Amino acid sequence: MLQQREFRATPSARLRELLGQLEAHIGKLERDSQAEAQKIPALFDAVHALIVELERAGVSFPAEMTRFETASATFRRKAKLFLRIVGGPEGLAALRPRQAPAPEQWWWFIDRWWAEQKTAQRRRQAKSLSIGAAVLAIVVVVYALFLAPDKASFETVRLRQAAEQLAQEEDYAAALNSVNAALALSPDDASLLAFKGVLQTRLGFEAEAATTFAAAEAASGSRDQFFLARAQVYLVLGEPEAVLADAEAAIAANPQSAQGYLYLGLANTDLGNFLEAEMQYDEAGRLADEVGDPGLAAIARVHKAYLYQQLFVPTPTAP
Repeated sequence: MLQQREFRATPSARLRELLGQLEAHIGKLERDSQAEAQKIPALFDAVHALIVELERAGVSFPAEMTRFETASATFRRKAKLFLRIVGGPEGLAALRPRQAPAPEQWWWFIDRWWAEQKTAQRRRQAKSLSIGAAVLAIVVVVYALFLAPDKASFETVRLRQAAEQLAQEEDYAAALNSVNAALALSPDDASLLAFKGVLQTRLGFEAEAATTFAAAEAASGSRDQFFLARAQVYLVLGEPEAVLADAEAAIAANPQSAQGYLYLGLANTDLGNFLEAEMQYDEAGRLADEVGDPGLAAIARVHKAYLYQQLFVPTPTAP
C-alpha cells in the first residue's frame, strides 16, 4: 500500500490525474454550472506546470501530451460555450491571476482567441456568401420562370428568410414568431420544424423543443433527413460545432449520405480544419455521383475549389 501511495504521488501520476479532471470538466461543459466551468483555466495551469516540470526532468510522456493536446483542441471548439457560462470576456478577466499569465497560458485569453476566430470566420463566410449569392441568383430566376410558386409558398420562404435574419441577430423570440407564421402556412415542413426546435432551445424551452424535434423527425421521413434539416439551421446560424454533430449523426444513420459529408466539409471549413474538409468534399462528390445527383456533386466540388482559396488567406493562429 505504501508503494502504491508513493506511485500516485509522482508527477507523472499527478499529471494523469489532473488530465482526467480537465477532460471531465471540458467533456461535460454543456451541463456544468458557472462555478464548475470556472475551474477549467486553473486546471490547465496545474497540468501545464507539471508538463514543464517533467520536461525539465527529461521525462518522456507522449500519451499524456496527446491527451493534453486533445483537451486543448476540444476546449477551443467549446470556447463560445465556455465564455457564455463564465460571463463573457468580463467574467474570464475577473478570474485571471493578478500577475498576468504567460503567453503560453493561452486558456486565460480564450476570449481574444475566439474573437480572432470569429473575425476569420466572417471573412470566410463573406467569400462563401459571394459564391452562394451567384448560385442563389440563378436559382431564383429558374424558380420564378419555371416553377411559378403560389403566394403561400412565396410567403413561407419570405417568413423563413426573415426568421433567419432575426436569429443571426440573436433575436430568437422574434425569429420564433416568424417561423410559427411560416408553419401556419406549411405545417409539415420538416426544415421549419427543425428551425423552431432550435429556437425553442435557445429560449430555454427544452421540453417544447424535444416535442418539436420529434415532429420534425416524423415529417422528415427518416432519421438522417431530420439531422440534415437541423444541420442546415445551424449552418445558417453560424454554429459549425453543432453542424458537425448533426452531420455525423446523419452519416451514422445513413453512411451513404452525400449531403451529410457536404455539411461536414462546410463545418470544418468554418472551423479552419481544411484537410478534413477537403476529404469530406471529395466523399460528398463521390457519393452524389453514385446516386446520380449531379447538382450536389457540383456543389461539393465548388466548395472544394473555394477551400483551396482559403489556404492562401492568412488567418489568426491558435495561441
